[in-house]
Amino acid sequence: MMKRHLLVIGPMPPPIHGESLAIKQLIDSKEVRSAFHLTLINTNRKRTDKGGKFALSKVFQDIRILVRVLKTVRRNTVDIMYLSLSQSQFGLIRDALLIRMAGKKTGRIIAHLHGNNLKNVLDTMNPLIKRLVLPALEQIESGIALSRGLAFNFMNLPNHVTVVPNGIACDYFTEQEIAEARGGHPDELFFRILYLSNLMETKGFALLIQAVTDLLEEGLRVELNLAGQIYDRPLFDRVMHEAETAGFKSNITYLGTVTGERKKQLLRHADVMVLPTAYPIEGQPISIIEGMASGLPIISTDQGAIPELIGESGIVLKKASRKSLARAIKEIMGDSDLYRHLSASSRKRFLEHYTLEHYIGGLIAVFNRGGRDEEKDRIRDQLFLS
Repeated sequence: MMKRHLLVIGPMPPPIHGESLAIKQLIDSKEVRSAFHLTLINTNRKRTDKGGKFALSKVFQDIRILVRVLKTVRRNTVDIMYLSLSQSQFGLIRDALLIRMAGKKTGRIIAHLHGNNLKNVLDTMNPLIKRLVLPALEQIESGIALSRGLAFNFMNLPNHVTVVPNGIACDYFTEQEIAEARGGHPDELFFRILYLSNLMETKGFALLIQAVTDLLEEGLRVELNLAGQIYDRPLFDRVMHEAETAGFKSNITYLGTVTGERKKQLLRHADVMVLPTAYPIEGQPISIIEGMASGLPIISTDQGAIPELIGESGIVLKKASRKSLARAIKEIMGDSDLYRHLSASSRKRFLEHYTLEHYIGGLIAVFNRGGRDEEKDRIRDQLFLS
């Protein structure tokens, strides 16, 4: 039987972030490759340092992406076009053009939303641009959301919306590694805190450094390791200078971007993972799933799909501040029973819901017209043309 042709359109690392890692998992999957003939079109732009602002270089890069997609669908029979949907206005315009120009030459269109900003972009979009984008989104047969709580972003535009959570390999850590790392109460010499995400102001790394400084000033024996790419260098330099001036330089370490065995070692040696994010388009951080896989208690915020992700595996703050972070860290530090409960819950929840097998299986089910459709909010009328 001839394999169906799956055209994957989305970003691949570098840079490393949740969306690019998820696309890489799909591309690397033996199960997907055995079932489909794969073609990848990488939508990662070369860095322009313009954020979401207009840049002529972005336009040219997007034109090249559109040309590649059109050539692919004209020269090949594409059964499924899988698109990692953008969450910026300019990216969404590109995706809408892509769907409208190439969609008629493909069998099915599946759009995967790896975040929590689509509705905001649509709500604030210029009405003329909306006339281009809305009909394109209505051509999507199946939308994929990371959680029930994020499905509303599709605004009832695709025919179906299915929830497929992120996941990582179930053997990322063995049970023996978990037993050795979480066998008892954390090391009494130092309580080791891990921040594993890009260092952006809205991800809360500065608040965490300040909270750890406050704990050290109280005489608590804590260490903080930060790993990820620095996006806000002036803020990073300022808070690190404050910590150094207070005499705590040796307790706070920046490790750069970590991958592979080095990342696993960090996770094994940590006592708690903290991600105090206020990132407006936060989805379902893979770094938290990695922390849960290693049996770490999690401290994070009520942002995106994080509360649904963590469940009873940690502490979810309504909004992070240096005081609330310090208080949450002290709560876990000071209660060995709570620590063991959160650690066990974290690992159990990972195995039950957030493994790579669940993720790839969910995607294949959608590709095969399977999966469980989620009830969609009937809010189409809120998005109107004027």
